[in-house]
Amino acid sequence: MGLSRDSTCFVIPAPGAIEKSYGLYPGLTSFSSDYNVGDYRDWVEQSNGDPLPAPLALYIQEFSGAAESQLRAADDSASPRLAMLSRELDIQGALFDADRPLQQLVLSGSIVTQWTDDQLNQLMAVVKGSFPIHKSGITNGCACIGTVIPDVGRLHLLHMLGFHSVRFSLANRTDLDRVLDELGQSLRLARQFGFRQIMLDLPCSGIRADTASGKMQTWLAEVRPDRIRHIGEPDNPDCSFVQTLSELGYQNIGLDWYTLANDPFVQAQAAGLLHWSPLGFTDLPSPDVIGVGPGAISSIGEFYGRNESDWKLYQLLLNDEQLPITCGIELEADDILRREIISMILAASCIRIVAIEDKWGIRFSQFFASEAEQLRVFEQQDWLDWQQDCIRIHVRGDRELTELCRIFDRRARAQISLSTLSCP
Repeated sequence: MGLSRDSTCFVIPAPGAIEKSYGLYPGLTSFSSDYNVGDYRDWVEQSNGDPLPAPLALYIQEFSGAAESQLRAADDSASPRLAMLSRELDIQGALFDADRPLQQLVLSGSIVTQWTDDQLNQLMAVVKGSFPIHKSGITNGCACIGTVIPDVGRLHLLHMLGFHSVRFSLANRTDLDRVLDELGQSLRLARQFGFRQIMLDLPCSGIRADTASGKMQTWLAEVRPDRIRHIGEPDNPDCSFVQTLSELGYQNIGLDWYTLANDPFVQAQAAGLLHWSPLGFTDLPSPDVIGVGPGAISSIGEFYGRNESDWKLYQLLLNDEQLPITCGIELEADDILRREIISMILAASCIRIVAIEDKWGIRFSQFFASEAEQLRVFEQQDWLDWQQDCIRIHVRGDRELTELCRIFDRRARAQISLSTLSCP
């Protein structure tokens, strides 16, 4: 087709489904247009050939940052977007072996809340026609609802389509009483329909006064979400709200995700079976993540690929029967090692020194000499406990864990050093 485009891989914010705090290592700034769909296909083939192929996870989005206004201006209906997403799903599904059933599905908020019932049914039919599905359905299907209050019909449809989890978000508005009433009703309806996991994003700003008055505590005690993501201000954590969650029986498993004691993630973490992927915490070990939609990111083995984020170019590629992957990165051995350590920090709250040394044939303190110095500083602050065979992480907050992960972010340090040298 001969599309004309700049060789640079433009860096725009990661999609909503990708965890912001080291959901990817290396990050987007390391992606290059030197890697493309050919590399992606090679890695899928290699993954298919593994004796025990990685579990498959899929997320679908229709917008990516600035592309949302571009798409809405082009066509207010979702029909053209449904057609393009369906085409990409068909192409993607054909790449993966038939004995690799889809085990996780995440659907973005705009699709969940703004598409018609018929369009949602069509999309799910395409997903099930493109990928093999267990007879029992997709193990972990999550519908991201966002701040929209869905009606009873939409919640019922999502349940009938096989979604086990729904993720709401509290709108940060002045009429909080009304928002809590409406959102509480939706959470109760979701519970009645039998959703297995009801998740809630709670922004810190705007709820402090209500926490102090006990209003938020009373509301949470009544609706009792299974998982709560406390989205606080990085430099000003709301201790009173954290205390409220603790009094209600929630515990922080990491990155300000609060769950109840009987949550499967708590049990998996205790057994050393909780893992980290671009989509966040998971009990799937090292899943291959397939991203569908403009700007979506895929993680296959040791390769990341990113879709074209410009809607028109994305559409042209698919109309030419090409996957719209236009940039990415193939991880080096050092990247894989550091990604493994970052995953341990986030999912296990422990850096398993002996396991790393045995697997990689290194002396941890020597290989990571500069990182070890920084870890010792954090040990003095009681963030961690350096034991003989492992480093136990005490902190659970997003800000603290991000700081610990940043210690092992060699590429970010290199970019900072480069920018410093380039300054006059």
